Amino acid sequence: MKFKIITEDIDDISQSEQEFTSAKTSINGSKLPVVFKLVDFKSDTINLDYGGGKFDNATEYLKQQNVTNLIYDPFNRSDEHNKEVLKTIKQNGGADTATLSNVLNVIKEESIRNEVLNNIKKLLKPSGTCYITVYEGNESNTGSQTSSGYQLNRKTVDYLDEVKEVFPNIIRKGKLIIAR
Repeated sequence: MKFKIITEDIDDISQSEQEFTSAKTSINGSKLPVVFKLVDFKSDTINLDYGGGKFDNATEYLKQQNVTNLIYDPFNRSDEHNKEVLKTIKQNGGADTATLSNVLNVIKEESIRNEVLNNIKKLLKPSGTCYITVYEGNESNTGSQTSSGYQLNRKTVDYLDEVKEVFPNIIRKGKLIIAR
């Protein structure tokens, strides 16, 4: 079954059809995604949490650091919410940082993973940084359907070439990809 998210484009933010929806992959409201503990966020900045799910625990965590966290998620947030996030980012001249936590690993199609990365690049300030983590699954490098959607089962290092296609300046620190 194919899923298409219908959203008015703001600044050419694309939403293509995916074979598997990511709606059920937002599963942990009580545990902070690891990416937020790996990054030293600067106060008085805006972070775009792309595909950030339905929970606000990262937003509450970053609020304590005086960072505004804006969650954009076409599967777990309303069109109204997502449009407001894009409007706020546009008014700010872009996000200072972006987080992409366990998103690339649940998208089967390489072209859509590329689209997500390009959307983030469009939403970041030119000096912005994107922080990426993935759930490696069983590390078999064999993607498969799961009860909640899809899992690529790839190691972090296996995403570097795809990220580098969009962000030419990347560094990997363990399970964290830093893209500029």
